[in-house]
Order: sequence, then structure tokens, then C-alpha cells
Amino acid sequence: MIARLTLIFAALCAGTLRADDSFTKALSPEDFQAAGLNKLTPDELARLDALIRGEKAGAVAKAKEETAQVVTAAVTEKVTAAVTEKVTAAVTASVAETVRQQVKAEDQKAEQKKAASAGFIERMKVVLKPGTEIEYTTLDALLVPPFHGWQKDTILRLTNGQRWIVTDDGNYWADLTEKPVHVRVVPGTMGGFFMEIEKGGRPKVRFLGNSAPQPTPTPTPQ
Repeated sequence: MIARLTLIFAALCAGTLRADDSFTKALSPEDFQAAGLNKLTPDELARLDALIRGEKAGAVAKAKEETAQVVTAAVTEKVTAAVTEKVTAAVTASVAETVRQQVKAEDQKAEQKKAASAGFIERMKVVLKPGTEIEYTTLDALLVPPFHGWQKDTILRLTNGQRWIVTDDGNYWADLTEKPVHVRVVPGTMGGFFMEIEKGGRPKVRFLGNSAPQPTPTPTPQ
């Protein structure tokens, strides 16, 4: 559209250059005679040419002005559209980046929360296997005989080499036995442990470590 308007504008400018040509001299003799111009004096013909020339100049000027306005409007519209498109693209990209960063931040918070929760849960669990490794599961084992009961600070040794100390304020006493006693070490809350002793109570205990088999002191009834 702008190209076509430019061509029109150029044509009008060319028309302006030809506006100084004499109208009466441009007519053929037949048209000059038919129009009755042969009856006019040279001064009258000159006056007629001047009037026609002025009319043509005004028409051309008006056409040039209108064309310039149209061209300016078209260019302005095109520039505005281009600027709007670029601004819209920039805003869209900025919003998309902001949303992406917000989603990323939320994902990181969720991962951190999940990790913190998992860490807390892991601390709440207890896994015990023979040897030095402590994992998080319930342990079935046997007490090294003899077993006569327990009270606070009694050390209970398992056949797998693990040693546990009673932290419970209570006590339990039974007939002395030389047979291995079945126990289950189960997780409690906040990283605590309980030892479920077959027919021997359920004291709270704390893991002391592993050692080679050695005699286990028998608690004295109180």
C-alpha cells in the first residue's frame, strides 16, 4: 500500500512540473477553433492560461497534501503495529520468564520440604542389622545368656554383637535362664528404641555399638 501511494505522489509531483505549460497552446487548431478561443485577444488568452494554471496548481497541491496524509497515516500505522508487536513479544517473554522462575522456586521449595520431611522421617525410624551398620528396620535377635531381668543402665548384648543399654526408669526380673531369649528392637519416636523381650517386658534402650562376644553382667534383683 505504501509503495502504491508513493507512486501516486511521484506522479502528482510530475504533474506539478507540467502545470506551467500553456493550456491554450497545448490545444490542437481544431479544438482551439471549436472552443471559440480564436475570438480572444492575446491578453485574454494569457489570462485564461493563468486561471487554468492556478486551478491545476491548487488541485495538485491538494492532491499532494491528501496523498502525504495517507502515506503518513499508513507509515504510522505500520510502525505502531511493529512497535506494538515487539513490545507485546517482550512483555510476553518477560511474563513467561517470571512464571517460569516462580514455578522453579515453588518446585525447589517443594523439594526442600520433601527432603526435610524425609530427613525427619528417617530420624524417626530405626534400622538395625548385624555389624556396625545401623539402618532403619525392626530387628529380631537373641540375647546372650544368662538373662535374669533388667533395670536402668543394664547392658543387654545380642548374639549378633550389638550392645544396648537400658534407659528406662522401670525394671523387670525373672528366673535366671541360660537359654538365649528372643527380642525385637523396634523404633520409637524421636529416634528412640524399644526392646521387646520375650516374657521380659519392653524397656526403652539406646544403642552402644558392637563388640566381640563377652560375658554380660547379670543384674542383681532389688
